[in-house]
Amino acid sequence: MIEVNQEQVAKFAALLPTMGTVTPFNFCGENFPPAGHPGALSAFFFNAAHQYGFWSLDGNRYGRPMIAQAGGVDRKGSDFLFYCTKRALEADPHAFRPEKMAAMREREVEALFFDDMGRNPLPMWPEHRNIFYEYADWMVEKKTSPEQLVGKANKARKPLQHFLDQLREIPGYREDPLQKKAMLLAVILENRPEKFLRVSDPQSAVPIIDYHLQRSALRTGLVRVDNEPLRQRLMARMLVPKETEGEIRKATYLAIQQLVKASGLSVAAIDYFFFTNRTRCPEMSEPACEACPVKSICRRETRMFQPVYRTTCY
Repeated sequence: MIEVNQEQVAKFAALLPTMGTVTPFNFCGENFPPAGHPGALSAFFFNAAHQYGFWSLDGNRYGRPMIAQAGGVDRKGSDFLFYCTKRALEADPHAFRPEKMAAMREREVEALFFDDMGRNPLPMWPEHRNIFYEYADWMVEKKTSPEQLVGKANKARKPLQHFLDQLREIPGYREDPLQKKAMLLAVILENRPEKFLRVSDPQSAVPIIDYHLQRSALRTGLVRVDNEPLRQRLMARMLVPKETEGEIRKATYLAIQQLVKASGLSVAAIDYFFFTNRTRCPEMSEPACEACPVKSICRRETRMFQPVYRTTCY
């Protein structure tokens, strides 16, 4: 019913390396702390754990992506969260130290994430609040810190594998068996100018599967859905059961895993390609297929949509 399209994986594996632009992102710029900022590592540990749920429901269907104005600019969910994190660091360079987070009152936590109207627009705010405290309390209870966790990983024989294994225990990261947020954090720490995480085992990387990547996989044909009732449900953007979401996400995971191996490109490079390409294949408007760099091989299943399912995993 749901399977990897091997033919499409082969086409993508042949094309992407020839483009010359499929490279990792360095997580610098307007929404990120400057290189060398003393609070950057703790902020990224906090931020990656909250990269999920940036969309709203309309009954039993997908409603719209979260877009909020902050600093006079309309920012989609991930950019909004990164912007708010940077803004908090400007007010307090150590705002995201676990011991500080654990001592904050709820209204102080909510006030970290406000738009230009003074509102907190995050659609899954109760879940964010819970993870905020569970993460901070875990760090304090274990008497550890982001610096210590990264230090242990960098001393290991396989730093990336050790780092991902450590994150399996930490609230905000441990809930997802596919480790989307954990791998995102690893990619950030490896590719930042500070090179926080020194990866010598790139083979330990795992695909970063969020809803944008699932939508891309379904539309480009990397993942094929042959069950017509399910296809209709996806195209109608209706809620799907946990089991269905799990099958689609797992198939996308396998497709990207195979694409990484066949293309020789890194997980970080492939993830950034699809993340940036989402602007040409968005949620709420018609895809700009003629501007898409993979238009020659895309199956153009443009009505297909990611599985609509609420989770803190992505």
